[in-house]
Amino acid sequence: MKNTAVSAFFTRILAALIAALVPVITLFSFPFTGFTDSEPAKVREQAGGFIKGICHTDEEYDMIAGANIEWIREDIPVPYDRNGEPSIFYNWWKQEAAKYVENDFKIFAVTPNPKDFLEVGIDPRGEEGAEIIKEIAEFYVNDLRGIVSAYQVANEMGVDRFTAPLTMEEAARFIGMQLEVMAPLTKGRELLGYNLGGLGFVQLIFKMTGYNKLCDYVGCDLYVGSFENLAKNIDTYFAAVNLVRAVTQRPIIMTEFGYIGYGEPKTREEKNEILRSYGFESEEDVAKDIDTFISRLPESIKEEFDRMYTGKTDEEKLKLLFDGEYTNHIYKSLKDGTGLYGYEHTPEGQAKFYSYLIPRLRKLPWCIGAIIYMWDDSDSCYVCGQEDCPVETGWGIVDGNGEPKPAYYAVKKAFE
Repeated sequence: MKNTAVSAFFTRILAALIAALVPVITLFSFPFTGFTDSEPAKVREQAGGFIKGICHTDEEYDMIAGANIEWIREDIPVPYDRNGEPSIFYNWWKQEAAKYVENDFKIFAVTPNPKDFLEVGIDPRGEEGAEIIKEIAEFYVNDLRGIVSAYQVANEMGVDRFTAPLTMEEAARFIGMQLEVMAPLTKGRELLGYNLGGLGFVQLIFKMTGYNKLCDYVGCDLYVGSFENLAKNIDTYFAAVNLVRAVTQRPIIMTEFGYIGYGEPKTREEKNEILRSYGFESEEDVAKDIDTFISRLPESIKEEFDRMYTGKTDEEKLKLLFDGEYTNHIYKSLKDGTGLYGYEHTPEGQAKFYSYLIPRLRKLPWCIGAIIYMWDDSDSCYVCGQEDCPVETGWGIVDGNGEPKPAYYAVKKAFE
């Protein structure tokens, strides 16, 4: 998914750069050659109109359709297990996707990330692994024809937990080699592209220049006002997607976007009480024994640190813990000042967010779709595993019991 574990330094630079562009890019279009509004119009026509999508649904077909949602975005499993045998998870996924198609939805499918291939013994950095991955990419197109209507190659290369252990150069090649295989097979049939997330907006975007011609679209995953406390203007979204349009010269799809529906900041004393539950009195106390503190964190966070940050210095680990994304999970609240002007992190603020943003995205001739993250509130945070962490539990347009939130009705009206 979306959020990033990069240091606050880079996250803040990214937010500040995009925020600074708001008054310029939202007023002026970028003139450039080789791309006109007729091209996104053709892709939009191939898609059957503006893509009205959502991520990670339950099989509530009537209720989903009732919100005027037409596309379902889901992650494809690797089709083989570690022994090279057909994966039961892939077969289950294919059957589930076919049921959505039978109920008049279209599937927007995301191919596996490097970690998914590594888990079954396929290393994308080696020549042998690369050849297998290309064969799998070809297999997807042929095996899922008639089920999948759009492909996104990998997800959010530029976000540590999705990119590791690849460098950004390796990530670009990882995406590009699959595009090269899939483009001739999907041309005129399924839409094909990739997406940007986290540092991908400032690094990957320029490394993909040679591959963009193979794409029908480039996707943008943006969560302005939910993970950082610098960008405050909702029109930052338009600055960002306009910048991507100018650099890539491709039609744009908002492949993930949303707004957390809960999560008021905690007081310093409430935060210290949480630290005491780990055996530490303060952040300064944690700094004296970083590794012990990490060893006591929820298992999923500890595993990420072991996998991605073992070689970091104590100072770097401290910044990751308390000056970046992980602080939200440790304290189970959003940072002070996190949010867009006029849009509180409440169910009502979430609905207001969609009511403003979606109609304006639909008016952009070069934006051909918007895919909401996500269908329902989660029982627990997928990053830290805690039930009371709002960071990855409050994104749904329906609640954990499947009841519509205000955002459901806002999306329904915006997608009319």
